[in-house]
Amino acid sequence: MKARSQARPKHYRRYESTGLAGTLQTLPRPTLGGIRGRWIALGIGVVLISAAVLFVIFGDTFYVTRVSIVGNLRTPAQEILQISEIGGQHILWVKYAEAAERIVNGIPSIKSARVDCQLPNKCAIKVQERQPSVAWQFGGAVTWIADDGMAFAARVVNGEDLQIVSIEAPQGPALLPGREADQRIVNAALAVAKALPKVRHYKYSSEHGLEFQSAYDFPVYLGLGENMADRAMMWKAVEAQLEQQGITPKFVDLRYPVAPYFVNNDQ
Repeated sequence: MKARSQARPKHYRRYESTGLAGTLQTLPRPTLGGIRGRWIALGIGVVLISAAVLFVIFGDTFYVTRVSIVGNLRTPAQEILQISEIGGQHILWVKYAEAAERIVNGIPSIKSARVDCQLPNKCAIKVQERQPSVAWQFGGAVTWIADDGMAFAARVVNGEDLQIVSIEAPQGPALLPGREADQRIVNAALAVAKALPKVRHYKYSSEHGLEFQSAYDFPVYLGLGENMADRAMMWKAVEAQLEQQGITPKFVDLRYPVAPYFVNNDQ
């Protein structure tokens, strides 16, 4: 009979758990006090932000009280500020483009405008004024006209000596600020004034167009057209001829440059 072999003991390997499961088991569970603390901190943050927003919206500090205006020489600053409507507004409610548009559309002497603001309550308005090229006279009223034909109020700065062309229109039309002048008349006057720099005063009528008084006090009719510089040069030739011949006519008509003529006083 065979003897039973003695059973050998089994060997087991030992492992240490270092995985995620073991790590999660070591984390403390959140307590009711921790959750409550987080909610309290969040509530305090919301309250502070709300208070800041309410302070900005309703606080007197953020209403526009300081406005600087630059670029205006003849247009009163108070007029610009009033029509901009930004004074006393909340700085967050100021609409820059709309304010600038109100200035340009409401004040004919202003060609362009820009509005900018800075916290807490300061704004700046920068404008560009139209420059007068022609003074339009109708009756006792004088209106200035810019190169683009826009009419605006005549305001002379103290000590300013403007060398601009003046047009007297006894028959009208009346030209109020904000209206556009007949660009043909403006262009014609500027063209002649460039060719005849010593002549600064003209008359306008539907019959003769532009006219001016010569140095010998008789009228020179120029009419209207695109060739006004040529008519001015024609006048220089006619004037020299009249002086050479010792003639003082009733008038000189250059409305038709191809056929200029004059009428003697004895005719």
